[in-house]
Amino acid sequence: MEFQSCFDIIGPIMVGPSSSHTAGVVSIGKFIHELLGDYPKEVKIVFYDSFAETYQGHGTDKALLGGLLGMDTDDSRIKNSLEWAKENGMQYEIEFESCCEYFDHPNTTIVTAKRGDCVVKVGGASLGGGLSKIFMIDDDMVSIRLSAGDDFSALASTYHPRKKVMDKAI
Repeated sequence: MEFQSCFDIIGPIMVGPSSSHTAGVVSIGKFIHELLGDYPKEVKIVFYDSFAETYQGHGTDKALLGGLLGMDTDDSRIKNSLEWAKENGMQYEIEFESCCEYFDHPNTTIVTAKRGDCVVKVGGASLGGGLSKIFMIDDDMVSIRLSAGDDFSALASTYHPRKKVMDKAI
């Protein structure tokens, strides 16, 4: 069972509207931010299933970009993270798919992020109550549980982004 306390079900203090579509997704983005050591300059986001259907209404796009920019779940700037991304020179694209071949969950995303000569591909799922799971890093299957209060820097420290091959765009 993924939930370890009642606070995993209730969810963290957060910018809403949804612990599944916002708080959990901020954590996925923040984990990637920590993997790269800063926010990425180029990002390709694929939203699957429920995320693909409701991403704008629930603010999933803003939440993920906020996390990528290093924001926490309760950071009021998340509401304006699209603008913050632009101001910081982050180029991003969002694609949509019906189902993810790597992980079976309705709230799933795969993010390919690049900063300098480092590229990382991360698969994450938002499980509810602000709880998330990283299930893939650079095509390797992993199982990393994320909760809003976790030290993402420590969790990410054992993984290293790969160097990009040539100047291939993500």
